Parts: sequence; structure tokens; C-alpha cells
Amino acid sequence: MPPERPRKPTGSRTPNRFTPRSDVPRRSEGPPHREGARGRDRSAGGTSWEKSADWYDRIIGERGSELYREVVIPRALDLLQPERGERVLDIGCGQGVFSRAICDCGALVTGVDASRTLIQKARTYPSRTPIRYFDRDAAELSGLGEFDAASAILCLQNLEHLDKVCLSAASVLKPGGRMLWVLNHPAFRIPRQSSWGFEDERKLQYRRIDAYSSTLSVPIVMHPGKADSESTVSIHRSLESLMAPAFAAGLTLAGFQEWHSHKESQPGPRARAENRARKEFPLFLGLLWRKS
Repeated sequence: MPPERPRKPTGSRTPNRFTPRSDVPRRSEGPPHREGARGRDRSAGGTSWEKSADWYDRIIGERGSELYREVVIPRALDLLQPERGERVLDIGCGQGVFSRAICDCGALVTGVDASRTLIQKARTYPSRTPIRYFDRDAAELSGLGEFDAASAILCLQNLEHLDKVCLSAASVLKPGGRMLWVLNHPAFRIPRQSSWGFEDERKLQYRRIDAYSSTLSVPIVMHPGKADSESTVSIHRSLESLMAPAFAAGLTLAGFQEWHSHKESQPGPRARAENRARKEFPLFLGLLWRKS
């Protein structure tokens, strides 16, 4: 996904005192979209990640980006708490980065993804014990067995029919089973509707939000600057719209966490403001659901 473009705040009597920026700390915070996989339901028009699977695997590889390794994986494992011998379903597993992390905890893992190429990539990476991988739509999970837990890591914003995905996931969870969602924070990381800015007078790094409540389908160019680049769609939902399908599927909310960047700016005139902003505006949201 391309970097967020800076926008000049309007309505100020002294507009020159504001210097919107998208590169700090935004540029250092890594890709804002799915790190490990594409779990998009084919009812949303298939998975546009198929054409870019080779490119995506080259930039993500076996272990994922720094943010994924340092923030997403450890915090996700801490919230999901997979146990040895549990059966865990990783929805939108891509090349299996999080699947292998669950496997390292001793769980029995099944990974599903709508991209056949990414599933083939996942099968080439070593794991502690064998992982079952399936080229499968996120809304069509029947026949895979029953699971103690499930995860959907940074793929929900590629799912158009989230209601179908929630019903399908709930149907394969055991009573008392849990499901973890991790996504880009919907209040602060909205494609083309959020950006960083800097107020010189107050030495303040701020976050500008131009839209939140509306559900948005935002086209994302996979290879910025490439004339014939493929594109995909990122779907923004407010917290209410995001959580409603899970409640409707009979899931209850058991955990809610907001995760910040671990990064620190190099010494400089804006370093203090940038570091403060990282601690004020979380990058990721973790939601733990439980089936009654």
C-alpha cells in the first residue's frame, strides 16, 4: 500500500504554522495492510492477491516484517493463549507466518487462505510440526473439523462479507472456543482518510482523521508507480460496524487491546514529538471473541 498522503488542515487562521507530514512516524511503521495473508472471501470478487503473491512473499518472507515480529506476533499470542495440543484455525494465513508461530506453542494448526499461490508458499516453509494448509474461502470453512481457537490476523480489512465469515468461523469453533482478530486500528489508520501532521508552534505531532463512521471501500494499488499494477480493496469499518457481525454470529467479546509501535525516532528536532505520537495513537487493534 502507498504511504498516506499529507493533507493540509483547513479552517485555520494561521495555516502556515501547520506542516502536515506522512513520513514520520508513518513511514517507519511498516505496511498498513495484511502482513501474513489474504483471507478475502470470494464473494467479494476473489482474491486480487493471487497476481501479487510472488512479490508479496519476497517482501514478507518466512518471518514477516519487523512490526509483525516485534509487535503483532507476541501480542497476538499473548491474547489468544494457544495451548499445547489445541486445534487452531488460522484464517487468511497467507504464507503461514502466524500459523508457524502458533505451531511453535505446541498447537495443531490448520491454515486457510483464498490465494492458492500463497498457500503453496506456506507449504515450502519449515514448521515445528506439520501444518495443514488449504486453499479455502474465509466464508466457507465447513469440513475442516472442529477447533478450540481461531485467528484472523490483519486480513479483516480485505473481507467484504464479514457477516458470512463470522458465521462460518463460529460454526467450526467448539463451545467456549475463542477467536482472535487483529487489524489496523480502525479509528486511526484509515486508507486515504488519515495522515500525520506537525504543528510547529506547539511542537506537536498529530493525527488527522477525515472520515471514520462511514463504511468505505478504498482501492489500493499494489505496486505504486507501476503503470499496470494490480489493485485490491481495503474496507474500512467503524468499531460498531466491525463488531456487529461477530455479535450476530453469537460471539461475545472477551478481550480488547490496542497495540502501539515499538519504534523510536533517531535524535532530532521532532524526535520527542514523534515518539510521543507513537504512544498516543495505536497501530493495531486486538479483539478476542468467545463462543458461548
